[in-house]
Amino acid sequence: MENSEGEKTGESKPAPQMQQLCRFFSQGRHCNFGKKCRFLHIRDDAKAHENKTVRTPSQSDVAPSHSEVPGGRTNISRAAPAAGRRPCRYFISGHCTMEDRCRFWHPPQFPQVDDQPVPGDYARPVQRMRPVPHPNILHEVKLCDLTEDVTRRLRDTEIKQLEKRFPKDKLIIQERSDGMVTYYRVTVVATDPDWPFDLKEIDIMVSFPDNYPQEIFTLDIPLDQDLPPVMARHVQQASCEWLQAKHATNQLLGKVELLFRPFLRWLDRTLERLFTEGARQLKKDIDIEKAGLQFIPYQELQATVCEKSEEENASNERKVEKTEGERTLEGPGCDDRHQQQEEEEEEEEEEEETSHLVENIKISGPHRGTEVKLLGLRLGENTATVVAQRITVCLQCNRCKITADLTLTGRTPCTAECEKCSASINAVFRPSMLHQYSDVLGYLDINNAAPADLVLQDCELSVGCLSCSQECPIQNISYGQTKEFNCEHCHNKLSILAESTRFQYIQPRANQTG
Repeated sequence: MENSEGEKTGESKPAPQMQQLCRFFSQGRHCNFGKKCRFLHIRDDAKAHENKTVRTPSQSDVAPSHSEVPGGRTNISRAAPAAGRRPCRYFISGHCTMEDRCRFWHPPQFPQVDDQPVPGDYARPVQRMRPVPHPNILHEVKLCDLTEDVTRRLRDTEIKQLEKRFPKDKLIIQERSDGMVTYYRVTVVATDPDWPFDLKEIDIMVSFPDNYPQEIFTLDIPLDQDLPPVMARHVQQASCEWLQAKHATNQLLGKVELLFRPFLRWLDRTLERLFTEGARQLKKDIDIEKAGLQFIPYQELQATVCEKSEEENASNERKVEKTEGERTLEGPGCDDRHQQQEEEEEEEEEEEETSHLVENIKISGPHRGTEVKLLGLRLGENTATVVAQRITVCLQCNRCKITADLTLTGRTPCTAECEKCSASINAVFRPSMLHQYSDVLGYLDINNAAPADLVLQDCELSVGCLSCSQECPIQNISYGQTKEFNCEHCHNKLSILAESTRFQYIQPRANQTG
């Protein structure tokens, strides 16, 4: 009866499309029905794999997979997983700890691991092909291999890539009247999605010399665009410095490189920083113009002084030649006239000396002794000037190397004695004016001691307000912390920040005569 029922049950089990798992056997527990159970006795992971595969297991794949083991549990033979043809990945890799008890297929002769089918749960990593450079495009060449033909090919490649990179509406090609130099004006657009400025593009003009890339290309920022001239000059200066540094590095490495595409990548990364620095410089110029001041860069002042000195030297040489010619023509008997000319020349020399003193007042004036400079100085928007009324300096004795704090007031000499060796120490502080273009706090004249540190927290400073042109005192300034306060007169916000202090001894200059 049992056999007949078992046959009936076997015949009534035609391998349904979706048969439920026995929850006891799938969880590793004992199933009381054994092989009479009408649910499928396989593990959860094997069932999941069968559901994922396209092939539907037949009755012959499932029926012989049940066998009784001691304890009443059923064991799955290797026929069921073999029917799914799912190999054991541990056996394929070299060793399977389950050996004959493994419910996956152990093939007797298996191919290499790369040829095995990959399970659905594990994706084989994609092998990336190495980029193959184009054989006809040159980007960098060693200096030893550089010839005129290679130089010409590199230059033509750079120009072709430039014309191909920019569309026609953002590229303007201009030629000089003689046709020797060609200028390419392109529009560079910022690619940063979080661009903070309203102006998102900048026009640059480049020209490639005949010996490019042995020589860097010329770069200009046209002034006929929406970018302010101050910001345009700042971007051009920073770009030229980067190009020169890159070219010098390539020269040290013994190679030449096409620099236009790397320059565009650098410009795209640093354009926000360059715009920010240029905007700060523009704001300083606007504030100075509002205050009625005019800032002349030191380079321009030095150039004008050099031009004046050259003109004066040329005029003096002409005068000397003229006087010598007159002396040879007139001969003796004109001593009075020569004396008058000599007096006039002496007066002119005195005027020249006074003019040189006025022009070089920053160099020959208070620049002596030990310079006290505040590094990382940042003044607020309405902060015009800062003057030290009293400072506290940590001095180190030259004899016994003992340090002690000494408080100095502007232009008042102070005398002290060392606590250990009783050496006499003399010190005088000459204050200077701090502003946006000068970070020198003042100068120290010290005898028998050397400055070690400036106790900025104990210094008394006088801050000038740019709005009301009044001064207000300030104390308790710390290094690396922005001191913010309000003006006592107009209540505008003022701020000052200093990172550290540097002492630099200035060598005395010899007196120039004549």
